[in-house]
Amino acid sequence: MKFNISVEQFVNALTKLNLVIPSHSTLPILDNIMFDLKGNELTMLASDLEIFIRNAVKVEGQEDGEIAMPAKKLLDLARLLVTKFESAIASVDFEQDVFYALNRNENISELFKGNLKYDISKGTLIFKGIFTSEEKDRIIELLNSEKNNAGDEGGELKGNIEILIDGVERLYKEAENISKKMYEKRKIKIDVNEKNKVTITSKNGKYTLFGEPVDDFPTPEDRSDLNRIEMKSAVLKRFLMKVRHSVKYDEIRRNMAGVFFDVKKDELRFVATDGFRLSKILTRNFTHSNPKDENFIVPLKTCEMILKLCNDNDSVLEYDSNLIKVTFDNLQIYSKLIDDTFPNYETVIPKENDKRLKIHKGELQNSLRRALIFADVITKRVRFEIKNDSLTIKADNPEIGAEGEEIIESTFVADGNDIDFDKEPFVIAFNVSYLLDCLSQMETPEVIFSFNTPAKASIIIPTEQMSDEDFMELIMPVRVS
Repeated sequence: MKFNISVEQFVNALTKLNLVIPSHSTLPILDNIMFDLKGNELTMLASDLEIFIRNAVKVEGQEDGEIAMPAKKLLDLARLLVTKFESAIASVDFEQDVFYALNRNENISELFKGNLKYDISKGTLIFKGIFTSEEKDRIIELLNSEKNNAGDEGGELKGNIEILIDGVERLYKEAENISKKMYEKRKIKIDVNEKNKVTITSKNGKYTLFGEPVDDFPTPEDRSDLNRIEMKSAVLKRFLMKVRHSVKYDEIRRNMAGVFFDVKKDELRFVATDGFRLSKILTRNFTHSNPKDENFIVPLKTCEMILKLCNDNDSVLEYDSNLIKVTFDNLQIYSKLIDDTFPNYETVIPKENDKRLKIHKGELQNSLRRALIFADVITKRVRFEIKNDSLTIKADNPEIGAEGEEIIESTFVADGNDIDFDKEPFVIAFNVSYLLDCLSQMETPEVIFSFNTPAKASIIIPTEQMSDEDFMELIMPVRVS
């Protein structure tokens, strides 16, 4: 087997495949990546037996063949070969005042501790190493999240974040141009002889290792009879991110250890629960090959893999009762499904919550973060005392004598009731960490809580739903002390 490939392309593919390589395995063959070259298409496969990742890339093929090569050694070498070319640094102009303002934000400042840097002396954003599309998307996703959390009063922060997003986009384009010019210098040659000896040649070096025959390498089952769903990758990614915090990772209660895909004739629902909270989001914007009611549970690990590997194009989900195959362009993820019955979530969603609290999301989040400092470290309980036009948040930890209290403006009404909540406040308590998880997924400046009694489940929804979507969070209260 012989082929040429750019070292950036090689690192990009190897990085994806190494996500599934097990840290410890009783099967040594799983420490490898299987390579299959046919013409100018190189197909790479890796697995931990539960999940398979297959990625096809275009190369300069010279001689077809198959071999299994050690995954970690290849990635370590390829990354260090890239390091040799770090002199090719992408840079674009960027205002110092904007950088200083953004660098005061704790989450955004973390971005500048990696390959993304700011050169104060030159007033430029720079990126060292390989600026992949996945890395660009990760940075922009974090920035958009910070922008959404800024609230109505964060106008200046939002504006600065938009400027940084534009800078990152310009920087990525510059990095792409540099990569194209440097291709010949960064090209590596891989040659495998009949004894499975692998020779990797770069511009300035030659490296040798041994591979293994592919006879014992496990391969996924490709079938044509699977049901098929097509949807935008951005929607798939957003939906998984909306619900994954509610997944219960528990080997004993495996039916909650993944995301429930509930396929209806006209709706696709993603649901997750850990028994204390439940997240549900649905879309009507998808294509189904066999429109009928079906459902299955995708393991959390598989969902995390999908989030890391999906791109900006369309995605295809193929499934039966045992497995799911997710395709993004030239990459496929195969996974076993959880063979168990998901809880009947529709029966726990209350339909008679007649009290509604409307409140500014950003103010509530900030207040809850401060309350968390004073809450009991085990129960993390915060107490809501709700009046007609205000919410009092209380947290305490009697063991250390700590307590905190804040008042936020809000609107509280009860259907068909003339109760004066100023005289008799509605009191309920929650786990503050669960509340913060829920609120972080809301995309509107204000949110609506609906309640029944202090002992029954509460619902949180955005004030406005996205087109063809419906999103809700359910959270169980804790005992009011």
